[in-house]
Amino acid sequence: MIESKGELIEFQNKKHQVVVKPYSSIKGSWVTYCPDCGFIIKFAAEVGKKEILEEASLIKKLGAFKEFGNTYKYSFTPQEKPYMDYLDYFIQKADNIKNKIKNALDEIDFVNWGNPYREWKHNKNVDAFKFLVKFYSNLEDYCNAQVENYKTKDMPEKLVELNLPPDLEKLIQSIRALRNTIVHEAHELTEEEENIIETSYIQFIFYLVMKHLKPLALNKIEIEPDYNFIEVDKINHEIQSFLHLYLGTILGIKDFYNKFLIPLLDELGIAINS
Repeated sequence: MIESKGELIEFQNKKHQVVVKPYSSIKGSWVTYCPDCGFIIKFAAEVGKKEILEEASLIKKLGAFKEFGNTYKYSFTPQEKPYMDYLDYFIQKADNIKNKIKNALDEIDFVNWGNPYREWKHNKNVDAFKFLVKFYSNLEDYCNAQVENYKTKDMPEKLVELNLPPDLEKLIQSIRALRNTIVHEAHELTEEEENIIETSYIQFIFYLVMKHLKPLALNKIEIEPDYNFIEVDKINHEIQSFLHLYLGTILGIKDFYNKFLIPLLDELGIAINS
């Protein structure tokens, strides 16, 4: 709070220096700096108006004070921040992008896709075949939701109509054949086949995530002209950290950073130079 250092007043033909608090006072300040010249700039955060306090017993409680027989207090009014500086803009920009990412990813039912995978990896009672059955069932439901007239088409046709990347379609077709073999014949899954199942799952989830994030054009983030001193790489770093935490926790994929996140950032065009 800005206080008066005192004023000269005349009393009984003599001049006295007394502290008289001003009629208005400033408490706190918004502080920023000019990005061009670097000078510190301060704005009032709260402006107080000096008012007479009728109830003297409230002096301590309200931080009141006495002057010449009267009791006063300052009634402060908060002032909105009159500017948006580097930090404000950066936080707002990054948060808006994160919200868009989360809203896009929330359209994917990660619980339905992810829980069977986590159970397979952490529950000894769930083997690769049980996971394969659930994963394939989810694939069928997904195809039925995406393909027109799905009731008249078999699974291979539905997969073709999804227009999956060729490598992913090949993987899905292979686990479809594997699933049918196990259902109709006595077949013990080999380690190689379990790896194919896991790879198919991870690649399909990767496809879903890309499908929902690509429309956001995260590689074309625009910085408004007044804030063009902000490096887009710093925004990209916030996106990377968010995806690492959000997807890494939900998916529970081993070596998520190298297997999933880095390829995802590369595909989105926002890879960060380390």
